[in-house]
Amino acid sequence: MKHWHHIVPKHAGGSDDPSNLVYITVKEHAEEHKKLCEQYGRWQDKIAWQTLSGQISIQDAREQMMKFNNPMHKPEVISKMSGENHWSKKEENKNKKLFGEINAMHRPDVIVKMSGNNHWSKRPGKIHNAKVNHPKGSSKKINVNGKIYNSIKEAADELKMWSRQIKKIGKFV
Repeated sequence: MKHWHHIVPKHAGGSDDPSNLVYITVKEHAEEHKKLCEQYGRWQDKIAWQTLSGQISIQDAREQMMKFNNPMHKPEVISKMSGENHWSKKEENKNKKLFGEINAMHRPDVIVKMSGNNHWSKRPGKIHNAKVNHPKGSSKKINVNGKIYNSIKEAADELKMWSRQIKKIGKFV
């Protein structure tokens, strides 16, 4: 199996111009990225080399790329956001919480007011306490590819599909 390799990788400013492309084997492709990684120290080349050489899976490569693309992992951001530079260490932020002031729902007076028999779900006569009894067999029927099923579950079980897939392709009747 052969791959097209960018002599100057796209992540380093290379283009898809034919003069920047070479057709090589997967093993050669891995070696080229290993050389680039050793020469320039770019994480993109390291991930490409490890993936092409079978050291890491494609899923691991994706996870590493997401991590390295995250600006919060850059050394200059880490140093800016840590220690005495962290926003919570500044004098004007000493009494602030992460997402503003204390949530009103966590104040002691609100907790008492909203708990026990005062909670909305415990109040008599409210619609939230109403129980709806569906007669047996009244679930919605669904038409999937011309066949009528008594329920989404029945269709999913028979067609060996997920319920959400059945909902997308079926029509309720």
